[in-house]
Amino acid sequence: MRALFLAIVMAVPTTASALSCRPYNAIAAFNDAADSDDAYVVAHGTLRFDESKLPKVDWDHQEDVKPDNFLTGRIDGQALTRAGFTAQFVRDININVMCAGPWCSGLSNGADYLVYLKKVGDGYLLEVNPCGGFAFQDPDDDILSKVTACIQGKRCDPELPFR
Repeated sequence: MRALFLAIVMAVPTTASALSCRPYNAIAAFNDAADSDDAYVVAHGTLRFDESKLPKVDWDHQEDVKPDNFLTGRIDGQALTRAGFTAQFVRDININVMCAGPWCSGLSNGADYLVYLKKVGDGYLLEVNPCGGFAFQDPDDDILSKVTACIQGKRCDPELPFR
């Protein structure tokens, strides 16, 4: 089974260390999802969840930060089809906010996101990590057009300069 490459470089969790992330964008995420043995849905819309459930780092006790932090949320928008973001997609989802040592992913409640949702059983899972993962906040029309081009089999180059 091919696993998605999530660009995390783990560092020793001390205040003197830093997290180093490889550049990652919505096209690289599309390619990773397409290459995965897992099924994914690409959606664009408003993400809602309880921000109080996001992990909080106590820098004096960094070792207590859990690597996986699950919460529930909802995406209200459209799923990607060959014609673009045209299929209504309103679903409750699970979210895994991952941490690498004291560095945790961040999300914003009520924000506009382009997300890659892994199909898990009857539900969907959004995985985000300190380097971004499968959520891209405030995607512009250019990014959405490039992702649509990918599903249409057109140019899908992750080296294009955008997030």
